[in-house]
Amino acid sequence: MHSLFIVAEIHEAEPTQNGWAQYAATGRACVVCPCGLDTGFIETAKAAGRYREHAEANLPPAAVRIHPETGEASEVLHDMLGEITRE
Repeated sequence: MHSLFIVAEIHEAEPTQNGWAQYAATGRACVVCPCGLDTGFIETAKAAGRYREHAEANLPPAAVRIHPETGEASEVLHDMLGEITRE
């Protein structure tokens, strides 16, 4: 069974002047799959490559997708990795 997830690592940054919390990308991401793949947090470019390799080897093209935990994570992930879907 394959269902890939890629998770961007973020950390809490200095709050804004009005006290709002801010988060920033660390430059690392983790790729996991129920088949046992777990890269741990590695450089985002390497994580994106591992995601693509595993997806191409194990998933039909329509199944490749990103599952961010939040809208903020989605924006951070897109900024870090770009679009990782296949047509």
